[in-house]
Amino acid sequence: MFTLSPLEYLDSLLIDYTLIPHDTCFTAQETAESAHIKGRDLSKVIVIGSRQYMSMVVVPANYILLQDDLSRLLRTPDLSIVPERQFAERFPDCELGAMPPFGNLYDMDVFLAKELAQNQTITFNGGTHNLLIKMETRDFIDISEARVISVGYRVSTNTNSLRANANSKWHWV
Repeated sequence: MFTLSPLEYLDSLLIDYTLIPHDTCFTAQETAESAHIKGRDLSKVIVIGSRQYMSMVVVPANYILLQDDLSRLLRTPDLSIVPERQFAERFPDCELGAMPPFGNLYDMDVFLAKELAQNQTITFNGGTHNLLIKMETRDFIDISEARVISVGYRVSTNTNSLRANANSKWHWV
């Protein structure tokens, strides 16, 4: 399957964007710190799925997903976070874990947190662990066909981004 790279995709649509280089990082919170962006202003992509399909959920870097709420919203009782190794082949143009939220390029629906949808701009991984893309949120919603959601996630109260709240069904991502 041939897929445009994230930058080729934006260029082909004549979308304005800014590239933000940063030190190589592997977590959203580390990336925000390295790029000097608040966690609430950096988007992270989490791939969720069931036996039927995979989708992207795009939330601020300092948020966590809530399995039960997302399952109810999507009417999918067997919903889970999909391990990266299970979807790596869908993103041949991206480093593992650095995929941009262009689900339409990868045959996935996109669900966007309302907190991000309300911002003028959106910033997310550009396919590598050392480059971010910043663009107008309205352009992002238009080209990704993202569905804005207001449930299924919340601000993390956990100060350690690598460990989850012991009572949470899902871990920090």
